[in-house]
Amino acid sequence: MNLHILENILAIEREGSITKAADKMYITQSAMNQQLLKLEEDLGIPLFTRSNRKMIPTYAGKIYIEAVKKILAIHNETYSRIRDIAEFRTGEISITHTPERGALNFTNVYPVFHEKYPGIVFKIYEARVKEMEKLLLDGTVSLAHVSVYKRNPEFEYVILGTEKVVLGVPVTNPIAELAGEKSWKKPPVIDTSLLSGQKFVMNDSSTLMRDIIDDIFKKNKVKPNVLFESVSTGTILSVVKNQIGLGCFPQSYVKPSKEMVYFSFGEALQWELCIAYRKDHYLSEPEKYYIEISKDVYDKGK
Repeated sequence: MNLHILENILAIEREGSITKAADKMYITQSAMNQQLLKLEEDLGIPLFTRSNRKMIPTYAGKIYIEAVKKILAIHNETYSRIRDIAEFRTGEISITHTPERGALNFTNVYPVFHEKYPGIVFKIYEARVKEMEKLLLDGTVSLAHVSVYKRNPEFEYVILGTEKVVLGVPVTNPIAELAGEKSWKKPPVIDTSLLSGQKFVMNDSSTLMRDIIDDIFKKNKVKPNVLFESVSTGTILSVVKNQIGLGCFPQSYVKPSKEMVYFSFGEALQWELCIAYRKDHYLSEPEKYYIEISKDVYDKGK
């Protein structure tokens, strides 16, 4: 049984597209399509309904995908247990983190980890929080660096810390006068009634941050004037600094600035920074060590 083909089937189901799945799995679209066609020929039944917009699993496909998840979970746990016995001279850890801060955190953790486990390699998937949960659930990864607003009952969470959601306001906006001096040290709580009609660059709908902001705006009946959406925190910061509009981002991005001031939404609007894994996942010794040093690195960086 070729496990790579099984992983590719999960990628098609997750992405809803052979093109996107092939890109994620670093193979050609043609090769992935041929794999799927050959598998469907061997089974004698289609696994996906094909349309111009999305690949949707058939009833048979759903059964096959659920079986694939179980097979990969058994495979991963078996190899983790065997490698524990073999003292992990070689092996692999699959993780997922965000393209921005997650990548930075990993580069701080890896040198310490590599010193103890030089034979362990990492398979890294860069994704947003919503996609990370899918990667954990289908067994593609074993660990995820996630920001958590609402916990998933299927996961265990190791809490690294907490972080507030911050509102950035251009200094030319009249609201900025309410921030006072040195708002970067302790952002004051914003009066949300002032935000309706304000120009915003919003976080993309695929992000957890957008869910949080939509929730707070809905509760406070705020109707922003949305200029556009972006998945990049860097883009949102740039928009605010260039006096174009307001934007929200994690507090870790707050720095002294002449171009913007900062507000918070109060204690209620914050999330947990965690490493998550499935409750039925067997944590190998290297994975436990990775979590341990991740906590140490976070504590030192406070």
